[in-house]
Amino acid sequence: MPENRIFAANRAGKVAHLLQFHHPSTELIELAAMAGLDGVDLDGEHGHFTLSEVDAICRLANAYGMTVTARVPAIDASVINGYLARGVQGIQGPHMETAAQAKILVDATLFLPEGERSWGPARGNVYGHTAAIKDLHGGNTEFLADSNANMLVVAQVESRLGLENIDEILDVDGIDSITFGPNDMAASLGHPGQPGHADVAEAHRHITERVRAHGKRLLSDRMTTIRATTIVLDALRTHMADHCDDPAGEGA
Repeated sequence: MPENRIFAANRAGKVAHLLQFHHPSTELIELAAMAGLDGVDLDGEHGHFTLSEVDAICRLANAYGMTVTARVPAIDASVINGYLARGVQGIQGPHMETAAQAKILVDATLFLPEGERSWGPARGNVYGHTAAIKDLHGGNTEFLADSNANMLVVAQVESRLGLENIDEILDVDGIDSITFGPNDMAASLGHPGQPGHADVAEAHRHITERVRAHGKRLLSDRMTTIRATTIVLDALRTHMADHCDDPAGEGA
């Protein structure tokens, strides 16, 4: 698989920048490439993507030299494998609450010996073609190592239970980064609709402290995402604020 642009940016001392979207769009990929972004991030939990659409997105993004990451809809090996088999190189597992869930995420995302990822004849596995794998990676063993080295594994902690179990989650080998879910955390802590509540801020502070203590990373240490819907809506609202009362021309 291609080099993960997120890791490449980090090695250069920079965060990576990805465009996040919730619906399939090859046009957005092309625009992201034109803007110089490092990749695209798919919200498979709250968005809508078929595996065929994910395959097309990965193919085009990779052709532009960009990396694709995804938040999957569930921490389930079959679901995760569907994304990886298309060529996704970063998996974010939502609603992470226990070490057992973290182990499922790692095992589904990384090949042996680090995990138990299934290997089949799909695009993300160089179609299982032995000669092509040898040409591109030097052989099967090298391909497995390259895939693991270029795979980002992210646990999203967004509940009281996840907060309570953060040390056990961080103890799971293979979990690279932790990210938050402010709205769901707020609801879990008894403050629905208040992601800015002091209890949520304290939860995030505690999680950050434990991440640092375990020598791991927040996802924000590695990358930022720019949400496509926010960009469009902000631009449209700005346009309307500036021009909604523009007078019609004389010939109107």
